[in-house]
Amino acid sequence: MVAIRDKQLNAIRKHYGLNYQICDLLDYEQPTKYVVTDSEYSEDRSKTPVLTANKAFILGYTNETFGVYDKGKCIILDDFTLDCKYVDFPFKVKSSAIKILTVKNGYSLRYVYEYLNYLNLETTEHKRHYISEIEPMMIAYPTDKKKIDDFNNMMSSLESKIEIENKYLQSLLVQKSYLLSNMFI
Repeated sequence: MVAIRDKQLNAIRKHYGLNYQICDLLDYEQPTKYVVTDSEYSEDRSKTPVLTANKAFILGYTNETFGVYDKGKCIILDDFTLDCKYVDFPFKVKSSAIKILTVKNGYSLRYVYEYLNYLNLETTEHKRHYISEIEPMMIAYPTDKKKIDDFNNMMSSLESKIEIENKYLQSLLVQKSYLLSNMFI
């Protein structure tokens, strides 16, 4: 999926050039009012997920019903590590080091999210990066809405295919385990 995304974005970049700053496309919000107060998390998936932008993503679930981010799709970006995640469900966050990024009118959040990942943002410094370094970055953003829609549809299709294949893999692993456990009975 990464190779396909990178190939498509390289072609877009070649055709359109670097034509928008990230701050032209995204607004950010400090997450202070969405930070969870209780650090004891539940495994009950019916409760509100507590997120972080790193590999763990969902740290657990909370009973807290106040201060839940429920404004729609967003990108959460860890201001220190530059890890980011696309989120399309209500949540709370663990840390105020996260920036909540939303798209400005008329632009595509999914496209900007994929572009941020394409940039392979990394850092070795423990400091806040978004406002000083990420917002002013230039990216290639197609002026043709159909190009954006085609790209987003392709990425969604690839994501769905990967999810289906992962579920299939899990079912095969369960079947393998069952067969191995009954092999020597």
